[in-house]
Amino acid sequence: ARMPPTRAFMASLVVAFVVLSALADRRAPQRIVTGTIRESEAGEWLSVATHTTDPKGFQIALRETTGYDGSPAAIKPGARVTIWYRSVGERRFVADKVRVLRDSATR
Repeated sequence: ARMPPTRAFMASLVVAFVVLSALADRRAPQRIVTGTIRESEAGEWLSVATHTTDPKGFQIALRETTGYDGSPAAIKPGARVTIWYRSVGERRFVADKVRVLRDSATR
């Protein structure tokens, strides 16, 4: 009933990786950006540009846990948004919350 040492070591590595990833995700400092959406893929990611970024903007991933102020359907190119996001060691930044700004309709 004893696990071979190699298998036990691999299992402990997997557990350590999961725990450290969860801690890093939670402790990553939150940043805020307000800008204009340049591109988006519903529920997956969006690209937001500000006056200081490349005109294409930078990509931020959307997760099932991302919160929305306003309708997620309003998240489309041209909309002005404020995004609370973190860098959690993934390819893209990850959004905690997206707020669609009211002045989007007037532009």
